[in-house]
Amino acid sequence: MKNQHYPILLALGAVTPVGQTLAAEDGADTQGIEVIEVTARKRVETLQDVPDAVTAFSEADIESARIENVSDFVNLTPNIMFRKTFRAGASYITMRGITGTQQGLPPVTYVVDGVQVGAADFINQDMGEIQRIEVLRGPQGALYGAGAMAGAINVITKQPTQDLSGKFKVQYAEGNDISANGYLSGGVSEDVYGLISVGIRDSDGLINSADGRDMDFNDTRRVKTRWQYLGENLEADLRLGYAKYEQGAVMQDLVPIGSDINSFSTSPKRSFIGKENQEFKDASLKLDYSFDDFTLTWISAYQDAEQDLIGDLDWSEANIFLQDLADNFDVTSHELRVTSNSDSALRWLGGMYYQKRDSFNKLSIRLEPTPGEIGASIFQQTDTKQDTIKAAFAQLNYDITDNVELTLAARYDKVDFSTYRPLTEAVPYLDTKGNPISQLSSSDSEFQPKASISWDITDDTMLYATYAAGFRPGFYNTGSVTKAETTNNYEIGGKSMWWENRLQLNGAIFYIDYSEQQFSTIVPEAPFRAVENIDATKIKGLELEGKLLLTEDLLSTLSYGYTDSEISGGIYEGFSAPVTPKNTFNLGLQYTRDISDWVWSSRIDYRYQGDFFLDRREELNANSVQYLNINTSLEWQEWRFSVFAENLLDEYTITNATFIPADQPLLGVVSGTITAFTPGRQIGASVEYKF
Repeated sequence: MKNQHYPILLALGAVTPVGQTLAAEDGADTQGIEVIEVTARKRVETLQDVPDAVTAFSEADIESARIENVSDFVNLTPNIMFRKTFRAGASYITMRGITGTQQGLPPVTYVVDGVQVGAADFINQDMGEIQRIEVLRGPQGALYGAGAMAGAINVITKQPTQDLSGKFKVQYAEGNDISANGYLSGGVSEDVYGLISVGIRDSDGLINSADGRDMDFNDTRRVKTRWQYLGENLEADLRLGYAKYEQGAVMQDLVPIGSDINSFSTSPKRSFIGKENQEFKDASLKLDYSFDDFTLTWISAYQDAEQDLIGDLDWSEANIFLQDLADNFDVTSHELRVTSNSDSALRWLGGMYYQKRDSFNKLSIRLEPTPGEIGASIFQQTDTKQDTIKAAFAQLNYDITDNVELTLAARYDKVDFSTYRPLTEAVPYLDTKGNPISQLSSSDSEFQPKASISWDITDDTMLYATYAAGFRPGFYNTGSVTKAETTNNYEIGGKSMWWENRLQLNGAIFYIDYSEQQFSTIVPEAPFRAVENIDATKIKGLELEGKLLLTEDLLSTLSYGYTDSEISGGIYEGFSAPVTPKNTFNLGLQYTRDISDWVWSSRIDYRYQGDFFLDRREELNANSVQYLNINTSLEWQEWRFSVFAENLLDEYTITNATFIPADQPLLGVVSGTITAFTPGRQIGASVEYKF
């Protein structure tokens, strides 16, 4: 399954170090590091003025690093990890020792143009045309609400232009991976601008079964459109999107008991190649009306996900069992916010938020009479759920002196959640006395305060200290209620610019007191999934980020994240937080140079990610991994020609693992360790025309 490694010296010798980002966007000083403006605190500020640990990617960064999906920018950020498991929708983010669970809210709130996504299933999609990405580390519940206990990710899509503009790009890569995407933008009147973005992809994939069949194939079709009205006092922003995916699923390997799950020496054996169908629809309308002293903002959004999967359940070449899944979401949300317009010493905002989420989850076990044939169902369980979030929030920023700013923020969230399953199904719900019932309901609520003080020692150096509370509500998973979890977070950090804005250094140290951590596992008996709460976890860590403009053509970036954690109490006593690497390290070089009428730019990014545990069993540990990505391009007028390599070192890593003991086999036939893993190296090229 795994190809021979390229020697690292060959990789470094074949590509010139990649150069600086000196775009004029966001008011950059052309003799220094690009100054990026962010909206982390729901108002426009420069990155260096925000007293939070934030990694921001400008449009130039996104282009040079070929950021096309969530894992691309996560792998450039310290103390964060993204895992795709047995299907695209079952993806998880881990940040600062806090990770996701099946059926629960993600620990990081994911926001696109001001709209919070309703479930983790919406996150792992092609991103389309992106203008900026902001990764906020540390609890952001005071502004972003329930679930943002580890942080938040703001994605800002490309805005329409008044003048006609556009892009068309075609790409080919290993795995017979062919894609084409682009956009067209322009004004239809003096005040109304529009942008339409489309993308298609057909790929055989990089993972093959033992008999040579494609397992991680992908067939994607997407279209997104954005329309803006810019009046004297009123601004309106309408977004519509549709995406359809047909892709490989259940690509796990079944590793025999006692074997090394990190060896990757064999390919998965299959009688049935898994397939997942996903269809996403989304729409949102944002209205901003400016008064003299404040701006009134209204955001309404709708998101719909229809997902079904069929795949092997015995993970072997034998035709025995299949798993038939459905995971559907229907989400509506509304937000009303009032924000002060003044740049005076006192700045404020406040608002209310409402979200309703209806979901349907089905698991069926089917027979496989002959290889590749879908047979009769022998087991089925369904869960119909409804969750509502009602919240109110506020934030005050006050300049105590010219150099000292105090930030006070708070949010109250009330979450009601219920689940329904017919009594006729194989595993009914049970009440507290053990009697079968069809519906369960519960609620959680929490006040999430945040206080921060920052001190501008000089115009280029700032220190800050923050306390914040985090909260993630409970949920139902196959009839079992999972308790809400909370954190108390303490952070000290600093941001600085040196050497005439040619050196940027940011850093933070943090401590988290974590209660009732949610953790999900697979079990060999119906209902096959279990969620538990880990009593108490202590987490401490640090983050360092730096950019150095070595010459006018050469920019170096470096980041380091360290997370040390320990669980106290229960069966995980003494373990570190699950799915949490202790160390992450990033090093990047970007080089840009004019050559006659051409512009040559190259970028190389290195990522080290430490080992982590997936379960308390000693054998369920994922080894450390190193990634090396390279992108080099030549630009001539409106044309760009690029060659790239992702995961050049051809590294694999475990993303999920489930141990099935021999004395408790799944469905009476399966024992061993079921592992999900990342694909290997991919090399490709693209041609782009932009006007």
